[in-house]
Amino acid sequence: MKLHTFRRRAGLTLVETMIAAAVGSAITGAMVLGSMSFQTLSNGANEYYRATSDQMRVLDSIAQDTRRATSGSVSNGGQTLTLSLPDYIDYSQTPPTPRSPSISSTGAITYGSAGNQPTVTYSVTGNVPNQVITRTQVSSSGTATSTLTWNTSDYQFLCFDPANPSGTAPFSFGGANQPSSITVQITFQPKFSRINLSASRAGTRAAVTMYLRNHQ
Repeated sequence: MKLHTFRRRAGLTLVETMIAAAVGSAITGAMVLGSMSFQTLSNGANEYYRATSDQMRVLDSIAQDTRRATSGSVSNGGQTLTLSLPDYIDYSQTPPTPRSPSISSTGAITYGSAGNQPTVTYSVTGNVPNQVITRTQVSSSGTATSTLTWNTSDYQFLCFDPANPSGTAPFSFGGANQPSSITVQITFQPKFSRINLSASRAGTRAAVTMYLRNHQ
């Protein structure tokens, strides 16, 4: 009776090892690339929602100031908004006391000095791609009392008369025979966009039209 012996094959050939290494490298590379893509997507979404949150906060702040303003003006090609606020409180007194309003012959109501009212200015500062929106409040004495800056993304800020949306000339509103409302538009350039074109800014446009409560 003839006995057959079987030898078990151990290990892999060089070709099999190279194929396994290539497959493993491809899988590892795909995993690294996918992880980087997900991280970029996560960062882009986070920056986008942070920018839109600041965008809404700016518009809310402008709306609050506009509703209590007595008049305002737009300059710098629509990129600077200045609002005159009622000088309700006399801080020169101790303690500060409310002012009594004065009424002119035209029916305009003024608190404090007519030509010396507190102002709030919204403007765009900085250079692309780091343009920011700044709010500066100045008291009736001419002292800057507070400054806020929104700098999450590259903002563009535009104010215009709703009846003349294409106009870029400076204008005043809130006075006699002047517009009683203003439209403010804010856009920003998304970060981590696949194609960094100005067209991507159009999708971030937000605008609000506000009326002056104290319009003469």
